Amino acid sequence: MNYNIAFVPVRKGSKGVSGKNTRLLCGKPLLCWILDTLVQSSFFDEIWLATDCDETEKITIGRYGEEVKIYRRSDTSATDKSSVMEVIKEFIFWREPADSDWFCLFQSTSPFTTLGDIKKMLEMANSGRYDSIVSCVRLKKFRWSETATPLDYSFANKPRRQDYKGFLVESGSFYSASVRIVLSEPYILSGEVGIVEVDSELAIDIDEPRDWMEAEYIAANTILKL
Repeated sequence: MNYNIAFVPVRKGSKGVSGKNTRLLCGKPLLCWILDTLVQSSFFDEIWLATDCDETEKITIGRYGEEVKIYRRSDTSATDKSSVMEVIKEFIFWREPADSDWFCLFQSTSPFTTLGDIKKMLEMANSGRYDSIVSCVRLKKFRWSETATPLDYSFANKPRRQDYKGFLVESGSFYSASVRIVLSEPYILSGEVGIVEVDSELAIDIDEPRDWMEAEYIAANTILKL
């Protein structure tokens, strides 16, 4: 079995939705949706929140105590132009986990990540078949090129939508890899990549105000009614 580390990076600055990580989504701070799921799963040996925000740290400590550890990310890894890999590698160099440990990146902006999808990801990780794993959602839309050429069918043979398999895109919910891969590659995905296909109705990535409105609808009409 792998030693599993969950990592959730957040920043206090947000251009799309102001203060979104501490903003209440159906009565609960946004960042707590994914943290609640991770804590309740009992799948992880360590759960970390990386933040540069005092309010975020206070909320996390007050709600979870020592179940969620705090990593204070540097100013240089918390700018609008900082990539997520900057704070990931900064954390790993500080924490110094074993190369064989399994590092799991979760996004607070994907609040409806399910226990089932996390379990499947970790089962794939423990199988030894994959170097890294990504969550994807299947879209059944016909694509076109910018030069007005259909990419998924010919005019003479357009499939029915129910017969069309569609295509996979990253959902943004989670990414994971061995620490060895994270440190040796420029991106968290490398080597033999596994895919966890997640429910398109829950795979929201909150970046703009309209995304927040959609998340509120999903939370109120789907999640809280389960």
